[in-house]
Amino acid sequence: MIELQEVSKVFGRERAVDGISLTVANGELCVLVGTSGCGKSTTLRMINRLIEHSAGQILIDGRQIRSFNEQVLRRRIGYAIQNTGLFPHWSVARNIGLVPRLLKWMPARIDVRVTELMELLGLDPAVFAEKMPAQLSGGQAQRVGVARALAADPDILLMDEPFGALDPITRETLQDELLRLQSRLRKTIVFVTHDMDEALKLADRIVVMSQGRIVQQGTPQALLREPANGFVESLLGGADRGLKQAGLTRVAARMQPLGTSRPSRSDPSVGIDDSLRLALSLMLWHHCESLTVVDGTGRPVGTLSLHDLLKAAP
Repeated sequence: MIELQEVSKVFGRERAVDGISLTVANGELCVLVGTSGCGKSTTLRMINRLIEHSAGQILIDGRQIRSFNEQVLRRRIGYAIQNTGLFPHWSVARNIGLVPRLLKWMPARIDVRVTELMELLGLDPAVFAEKMPAQLSGGQAQRVGVARALAADPDILLMDEPFGALDPITRETLQDELLRLQSRLRKTIVFVTHDMDEALKLADRIVVMSQGRIVQQGTPQALLREPANGFVESLLGGADRGLKQAGLTRVAARMQPLGTSRPSRSDPSVGIDDSLRLALSLMLWHHCESLTVVDGTGRPVGTLSLHDLLKAAP
């Protein structure tokens, strides 16, 4: 879907991006991560030509982006940013319908799309459609920003630290919302963050950048197992990597089915889709070495012992 070939960006004497090559597959959620000034936001903005690249090629569906009219290109790519960029004197509904209006959709079609997206993102149209941005909480405004980015049903969604200014609880809620949306919509998403925990949670693939270059890319599990160098290891939390890896592994992968082990009534329970990190926390909190594993209805389906939790991945 998106391909960067030896792409560089120079501002005066500063080389912000230095000869990077990257392919983002159709339907992939690719996260660019790194410290401030590493070139990740510049890379994102070159994809929709908010910043023009200095050298190399950027292609979408095999076509060079400079062959597109830049306004047409931007309208087919959703773009969500940290401060939402909502027009303060427009209602929520009008903000969401911006790009479809620019694309000259029929008003009835716009209304249907706006209502659909508001419901999809947990914003009751009867309550929020006519509210102004100043009347929204940070999390609500960010949902509106994401809805606007999705309004014209783009194949590609660019997200530049969209949850970075939110409190931890709201941020986690919107991360979960994005994962739910992605499982349903399967957009091609390039997501920028400086938060490695956010990258590990969201990404199909993580691209670590430093000083304008890509230093490593791979699945979250692959990076945790084999960081390329000390810089990547430090971003991943150093000695805390084991807990981060446990946060990516589901209880279902290590539990024992009821046929081989019966749970004790005194055992605390953990959900089958919960992480091993949560399971370990529960064991430490309850001073126990085994948990009953339950499904979404609370029905016991297995057990998880400390031995199961600590054994090497298959």
